[in-house]
Amino acid sequence: MKFSDRLKGLREKNDMTQEQLAKVSGVFPPRTIQRYECGTSRPRLDAAEKLATALNISVDQLLGTDGMLVAQAAEQYGARGAKQAQQLTDEVTSLFTGGELAQDDMDVMMQAIMDAYWLAKEKNKKYTPKKYRSKGKQD
Repeated sequence: MKFSDRLKGLREKNDMTQEQLAKVSGVFPPRTIQRYECGTSRPRLDAAEKLATALNISVDQLLGTDGMLVAQAAEQYGARGAKQAQQLTDEVTSLFTGGELAQDDMDVMMQAIMDAYWLAKEKNKKYTPKKYRSKGKQD
């Protein structure tokens, strides 16, 4: 299930409008909730924590396994990292479609692949010329 569908379902289950959820969670403007539910935007980890608290669930339940990985990528690497992480999770998920692998095993496999990806990304950073590195992250 996608994050956008999960958020909308949880909001409706709690009998809340988008405006009410925005007010209770502190995620402003209310239009932001609409973007999350349409799938045009994903929340940062801090916003996801506020939403999860307002909906009385854990962040893991709100974002799902792949959503947590994407949120962590967004925190560490920005929008481009989040987009790459989302693309990777989508591709890996499609590998498991129709298979007989248990959900727990799929989660472990997904985590291992994401760990390998971020390790490679960190390792490749040292080969990036300094003039292309962001100012706050120079070694």
